[in-house]
Amino acid sequence: MPTPTSPRPDAPPLLVFNHQVLDQCLRVVSAHAGPERPRYAGPVGSHLRHAIEHWQALVWPAQPGCVDYDARPREAELEASPALAQTRLKDLQQQLATWCADTLSAPVQVRGQCGLTGEFDFTVPSTLGRELAFVASHAVHHLALIRPHCLAQGIAIEADLGKAPATVAHELANARASTPTFSTDTPPTHHQET
Repeated sequence: MPTPTSPRPDAPPLLVFNHQVLDQCLRVVSAHAGPERPRYAGPVGSHLRHAIEHWQALVWPAQPGCVDYDARPREAELEASPALAQTRLKDLQQQLATWCADTLSAPVQVRGQCGLTGEFDFTVPSTLGRELAFVASHAVHHLALIRPHCLAQGIAIEADLGKAPATVAHELANARASTPTFSTDTPPTHHQET
């Protein structure tokens, strides 16, 4: 039976993927929670705060129908507190568990800044589904940046943490292709030496 924060059994793959990436983030945070654990603030906390705030901008926009990733709070406490990060990640999972396929087709306007110094504003049309694909991919990128810090601290992490899904699929296909297969249709022929 799904937990209150798990995706519905009929959830579109994009929602399942976001749930999986949020789970990866929760495992990284948990590895840093507690008095004897490696320091969370710094690269790990900064990257996760950044990813969490992007999800929040999409899931709880300041203006309905308009997503602005650049108007983030850049919250120092979220960057320093594993407990707060865990709460926010679980809240995101719980909210996304209420979304369905129809939610993903809802139109949104994405606002932001561009130009090398943020000198230009832009607004482009999108959908919640397209933006959900972006925030999950964006978080995977930040998990890739977190990965070496976890390894340097001796934290056991999953082999595919921070790898793009297409990269993992490619590696699995290559591994299957290089594994010899044996047919069981015909029994092997044994030659007896004389």
